[in-house]
Amino acid sequence: LGAAPKALGGICAIAASCITCHQIYQHLQHYFCPSEQRWIIRILCIVPIYALTSWCSLMFWKFSIYFDSIRDVYEAFVIYNFLCLCYEYLGGENSILNEIQGKELQRSWYTGTCCLPKIHYDIQFLRFCKQSTLQFCAVKPLCH
Repeated sequence: LGAAPKALGGICAIAASCITCHQIYQHLQHYFCPSEQRWIIRILCIVPIYALTSWCSLMFWKFSIYFDSIRDVYEAFVIYNFLCLCYEYLGGENSILNEIQGKELQRSWYTGTCCLPKIHYDIQFLRFCKQSTLQFCAVKPLCH
């Protein structure tokens, strides 16, 4: 790979990282809703990590498997943080549980749930979602 694509990749990685770091700084400066902002900051950190590891993989392609592994681990962590942020936006697990308690999954061809058995929403369903996400976080880096 030539010098121009590597330089352009570095410039774009630096630009994306600077913009995201400014957003993170703004969140920290206006830290008025910590229960939501901590998840948002963790999610925003994916941009500089992804940009840096991708550019390093481009520059040092013989070591790209190591950079890709770092990126995959943090990407899985961000997915878990996104689930937690969604829970927080919906008022927390207790609020979600109060809203969905006793309701059952609506079957539909459109959503692909037509062949599933009757599922009643309860605390076990919420735990299953969280456990499945955590399991994905553990397995994704291993499957690269």
